[in-house]
Amino acid sequence: MVNAYETFPHLLAPLKIGNVMFRNRIFASPISSAEIVIDGQPALQAVMYHERKAMGGAAVITYGEVDTDPADYREGRYPREVTRRSNYNYARLSSMVTRQGAVASLELCFSGAFARMYTGGGDVNPAWGPVDMTMAMGWKVKAMTEERIQEVIEGFAQAALAGKQAGYDMVCLHGSHGFGLQQFMSPTMNTRTDQWGGSTENRCRFPVEIIKAIKRLCGQDYPVEIRISGSEVLESGFGIDEGIRIAQQLDGVADIIHVSVSALDRFNAESFSRTHLSMFYPHGFNVQYAAEIKKHVKKSLVGTVGGLSDPYLMEEILATGKADIVYMARGLVCDPDIPNKIRQGRPEDIRKCLRCLTCFSAGVGHGDLVCAINPEIGRETEVHYALPPHEKHRVLVIGGGISGMQAALSANKLGHDVILCEKSGELGGKILCEKDVPFKVNLHAYIMQQAALIAKSNIDLRLNTEVTPEYAEKEKADTIIAAVGSSPIIPKIPGVDGKNVYQATDVFSDPSLVKGKKVVILGAGFVGTELAIYLKSEFGVECEIVEMLGMISTGGNSTHGSAVRDMIAQNDVPIHFNTKALEISSSGVKCQGPDGEVTYSSDAVILAVGMSPLQEEAVKFHKCAKDFYMIGECRKAANILFATSSAYSAAKLIGRYC
Repeated sequence: MVNAYETFPHLLAPLKIGNVMFRNRIFASPISSAEIVIDGQPALQAVMYHERKAMGGAAVITYGEVDTDPADYREGRYPREVTRRSNYNYARLSSMVTRQGAVASLELCFSGAFARMYTGGGDVNPAWGPVDMTMAMGWKVKAMTEERIQEVIEGFAQAALAGKQAGYDMVCLHGSHGFGLQQFMSPTMNTRTDQWGGSTENRCRFPVEIIKAIKRLCGQDYPVEIRISGSEVLESGFGIDEGIRIAQQLDGVADIIHVSVSALDRFNAESFSRTHLSMFYPHGFNVQYAAEIKKHVKKSLVGTVGGLSDPYLMEEILATGKADIVYMARGLVCDPDIPNKIRQGRPEDIRKCLRCLTCFSAGVGHGDLVCAINPEIGRETEVHYALPPHEKHRVLVIGGGISGMQAALSANKLGHDVILCEKSGELGGKILCEKDVPFKVNLHAYIMQQAALIAKSNIDLRLNTEVTPEYAEKEKADTIIAAVGSSPIIPKIPGVDGKNVYQATDVFSDPSLVKGKKVVILGAGFVGTELAIYLKSEFGVECEIVEMLGMISTGGNSTHGSAVRDMIAQNDVPIHFNTKALEISSSGVKCQGPDGEVTYSSDAVILAVGMSPLQEEAVKFHKCAKDFYMIGECRKAANILFATSSAYSAAKLIGRYC
C-alpha cells in the first residue's frame, strides 16, 4: 500500500476540457470488441465490455472505428454507423459507460484508400483517397474531388452530432494507423497540388476543417481529440520533424492531440509492432514522440499511448511534462481496474499486460476480445450475473437532491452505513422549485416518497449541513459520493444583471415575480418551454421565447419534445429560433435574428439557458476517501434518468472490485 495522492498526484488529478470533467488523466484508447450486429452497431456483449472497463475507474472509455463516409454506408455488419437512428446500442453503450463515472467517447474514422480492403473496388466502385492510385492488392483509388472532400467533412460533423445526441461527451478523430486523415496529412501519399496538398498546412486542412465543422454543430465546448502519427516509423514515411509540424497545425484546433505511430501500411510487420507495441520493445518506447511534440504544442493537450501499464512510469511521464494524458488499450483489457488500484494505493495488485497480442489476434481471428491472463474480460455477460460480494463501507453522500437520495437509499439497501448531508433544510434539491407546477405533481410526489423512505431507514440524515473537505475527512468514510448538483448558467450579455432579469428556477418558485408582465424567456429547452407553458396556462402571462438553435432542445427525449410542442402551440407561445440575444434593457431584449437585428419588448426577462455542473466543487472531495464517485448533475447536467441511474450504479459498486 502507498499513499496514492503523494505517489501518483499527476495520474489522479482531475482534468476539465470544455464543459466536460474527467476524473483522472488515465484514458482508455479504443480497442473495440468485434461483436457487431446487423446495421453496424455494437452488440450488447460489446456494450457490457465497455461498461466493465468504465467500472475500473478510467476517465474515458472510447468506442472505436465508427465510419463517417456516407459513401461507405450499406446494409450489413460493417461499417459501424452511428448516424442510423435505429442503432440504439450506441446510446446504450454511452449510457452504461457514463453511469459508471467515465466519459464516453466515439472514435470517428474515414478509411480513405483502404475503404475497399475487404469488399474490393474497381472503376465502378473505387475507394477515395488523396490521389489516384492502385493499391498493392489491386483495388482502385480515385482522387477525392472538392465535392467529395466536403461530403466527408460533413459526414464527420453529422457523425459527431449523432454521437453527441447518443450521449457521447467527446469524439476522437482517427488520423493515424493508415486511416484516411493520415493519408491526407502524410507527404508520403498526399502529393496533391491544390489547397488540400503540398505544404503541411494544406495537407492538414482536411482534419482542421473537420474539427471546425464538428465544433460548429456540437458546440465550441465539445471536446474533440485527434489521434495522429508522431512518426511513420519506416524509412519510406515521415519522421518526428514532420510529426511536429503536423501537430503544430492542429494545435489549438483539437482539444487533445493523441500521439501514436504508424506507417500508412499499418500491416507492415515493423509498423504493426511499433503501433501495438510488442514485448520486444522497451516499456514506454513510443512516449518519445509525444514528448517531442509536447515541446512545440502550446494550446492543445498532448496524450501518449503504447503498451503502458506501469503506474510509476505513467506518473513519471506526466510529472516530467512528456505528456498531459496517458492512454491504455491492452493494459485495461488485461486489468480494467488499474485506475481504481492506483487510486486506492494498491499498485502492487495491478495485473500488467504481457504485450503478447493474444487479445488482438483472438479478436481478429475469432471475434472474441479475450486476454491471456484475465479470464473475465470478454465474458461480461456471465460475470454480470455473479457480482462479487461487497465489503461493508462507511458511505458519505454529499447532497440531498434526486441523485443523492437515490444513492443513499441504494447504498443503505445493500447494507452499507450511510450518512446523507444536505446543506438546506429539506431534501429534494433544485427541482423543488417545480413543486406547485400542476403537470409536475407526480414528480413532486416521487421526491416526497424518496424523502419518506429515507426517514424510515437507518440512514444518518443531516440537514442544514454544508460539507467541506475538512468535514468529510473527519467522517473517515470509505466511500464518498458527491451529488452537489449544478447552478444556472448566466450568459455574458450586457444588462443580464438588471433588476428585471430572473433565473427560471426563481420564477418557478415564485411566479408572482412576473405576473401581469410581458416576458421574454431566453432558451427553448425543456426548462424554458415548460416555464412558458406554466406561466401562460396558469396565470395568463404573455411569454415569447428566444432560442439560438433552430429547434426546441429535447435533450434526447423527442417524445416529450412532441408533447411540449403541442402545448406551446395550444398556448400560442411564439418561439424565435436561430436568434441570439445581444443586450437586455429595462424595455426589452435586442437580438440578432435571421433577418437582422430585432428588439422584443418586455417587462421581465427570464434566463433558461441551461445548468452548469458544479464539477469543481465536487472534485474537492476526491482525496477525502478511498473511493469517490461524482453522480447526477455535478457530473453532467442531464436529466432525472441520469441522476438516478448514476446514483444506483455508484451505490452498487461500493465495496466491490476492491
